[in-house]
Amino acid sequence: MTVLAAGLAVETYTSRTAPTPPDLTFSGASPGVLAGWAVAAAGLALAGPGLTHLCGRLLQSARPGALRLLAGRILMAEAARIGRPLGVVCSVLAAAYAMALLHAPDGLSLGPLTTLGVLLVTGCTVGTLLTAAVEARQARADTTAALLRLGAPATMLRGAAALRAGALLALFGPLTLTVAELAALPLAR
Repeated sequence: MTVLAAGLAVETYTSRTAPTPPDLTFSGASPGVLAGWAVAAAGLALAGPGLTHLCGRLLQSARPGALRLLAGRILMAEAARIGRPLGVVCSVLAAAYAMALLHAPDGLSLGPLTTLGVLLVTGCTVGTLLTAAVEARQARADTTAALLRLGAPATMLRGAAALRAGALLALFGPLTLTVAELAALPLAR
């Protein structure tokens, strides 16, 4: 999270102090602002596993039942595998939302190559996240089979998966929106 905060601080500082050279601009952003965005995106990718582990820890807090305990333990065990792709997806969505925030008042339309680039980057990051999720599911296939042999209902396993997805969405959704707002703030002036 400190890398994320450092990236946002670099972006804010350089947007206030450095004049924007006309030949090095990207949509009105100075190179320092773009460097801040890159550092913030790297910070989200680095913070992803820790935040995923935190979601698992929070699911298990305050006298959990079997469903919350199972969902939390799985999230904690798979934090290293799915956390980093989840952080990258969060940073890509934050960048797309920040770009939409910056261009919304002008009504600026994106060209076909920019649209293709956005779709390609978003598709690749979401594909990477889905691949990591499938790998995690395959890694715990023996555990799932053992739970079913012991008599755990299949609805409980599906409920644990839905609870994990909901917990991750509840944490990463507002984080994505907050980072996008903070990233767009220095250029919105």
